[in-house]
Amino acid sequence: MTTYVFNDNELASLKDKTVIVIGCATGIGRSTSLLAHKHGAKLALGDWNESLGGQLAAELGQRVLFRKSDVSVWTDVVSLFEDAWKQFGRIDAVVSNAGVNNEDFLSSVIDSSTGILSPPDLKPLEINLMGMIYAVKCAVHYFDRQPDARYQIIMTGSAASFLDTPPLYLYCTAKAGIVGLMRGLRSQLIKKNITVNVVCPWLTVTPMLLPEMLSVWDGLPSNQPEGVARALLMPICRQDINGKAFFVAGNEITDFEDTLAATQGQWMGEHLSRNISEGQRRLLH
Repeated sequence: MTTYVFNDNELASLKDKTVIVIGCATGIGRSTSLLAHKHGAKLALGDWNESLGGQLAAELGQRVLFRKSDVSVWTDVVSLFEDAWKQFGRIDAVVSNAGVNNEDFLSSVIDSSTGILSPPDLKPLEINLMGMIYAVKCAVHYFDRQPDARYQIIMTGSAASFLDTPPLYLYCTAKAGIVGLMRGLRSQLIKKNITVNVVCPWLTVTPMLLPEMLSVWDGLPSNQPEGVARALLMPICRQDINGKAFFVAGNEITDFEDTLAATQGQWMGEHLSRNISEGQRRLLH
């Protein structure tokens, strides 16, 4: 287990970088935008909530572009990137943060016209996972236009990327998928000088939090949005960080990937672990 200490003075390296923040209007995304802008970043902001997103852009003032963006709609995402490119002339980092936690997966809804079970609402997957895929696709495309530096993709996962989170079944599915996406990309994007990391917050006090959870959580560590924002910005400031899944609890940043790799022989068994490591070596090199 590796715990990271991230100092305020490191945020100075954000100055003059162009950072796209998707899902900017409230909670973690808003705090990330405020913190990055405070330290001199240029921001291209996207959110489905045009009113709150516009208010944030007006509050920040200079060095800011806002576009209404539904991350589940490809044209919205690519338009945000294109407008950012046109206004700022480059894109240095992407924080893909948009997400929802409303679903009713196990309810049986019968189509009144046919009497047949209706399909589940997959909008949570479209926002929480497909939106991340869209953001990564766009990020790589625009980073490839400017092969002169190292660039960063940071995706917001969740404790649900690793832990059971009923009744948020599709949310858990999507957040686990984000870690899978990062793991699939980390050995390949670094060849393009692009790092990719995931930040997985445990309970965080944001508008998404169900009110009854605060009393359930009494005595356990919780996050403030700015604590998670710092974890999201850390890979931009420390450009050597790649392929990590940062679990954030009580605003403390802990990586799980190093521990998983170091203990592979324990949870796989030594014989299977050696064979799998050799197979991965052959596939990835």
